[in-house]
Order: sequence, then C-alpha cells, then structure tokens
Amino acid sequence: MCRDKNLLELAKGERCLLMAVDNCLLDDGTTTVACHSNFLEHGKGRGLKASDAYTVWGCHVCHEWLDFGGAPKAEKRRAFDAAHERQVSEWRDIANDPLLAKAWKKEAAHGALVELGELL
Repeated sequence: MCRDKNLLELAKGERCLLMAVDNCLLDDGTTTVACHSNFLEHGKGRGLKASDAYTVWGCHVCHEWLDFGGAPKAEKRRAFDAAHERQVSEWRDIANDPLLAKAWKKEAAHGALVELGELL
C-alpha cells in the first residue's frame, strides 16, 4: 500500500479534480487536498485510509461531500472514479515532464503510477 507524504503534498494549490458539487471551488486551489477513496478495494477499512495512490485532488467543499455528504454511494463512486482518471493523467504529466525542476514531485507521481500498475 502506497504511503507517500510527497504525493499528498502535490495537491497543494492545484485545481479541484473531484468537481462533485455545484459550489465546487474548481481552480481556487487554496483548500485543495488529496482526497482518499472511501472504497474497500482501494484499502479503505475501519480506521484505515485507502492507499495514497487512490487519492484525487479536491477542494474542501467536494472533499466534505465525498466523506460526509448524503449522496448515494454509487454517485460518490462515479464521481471518484472519474476524478481518479483525471488524477492519473495529472500524475503522468508530472512524471513525464522533462522541465519539472522538483525531483520529489516527479518521484511521487511516478510512485503512484507504479502502485496503480499504470504504464508511463
């Protein structure tokens, strides 16, 4: 199971990829965090967060909806899965960017992709 504080740090200042609610903060970035999956197959369990590879960048409004909102589980699943596809694309861009100066960012993104079995 992937645990990487640098992967979680990548979310800071980024746009919301969850985009789950009408009042999503989208490109604001000031409240964006790595939102963990709430699904068992991603490692979520009683008292356990899912693998860090199963996170998506989300603003605090969408994060609260994902964790505590009253939407049906299937709706939350669809929103998370769509956001995770966007997240994997972002991680690929970071991992493959030859001009990215910060090696820790590339390493964190690469590690998540390896954990997910995604080819670069």
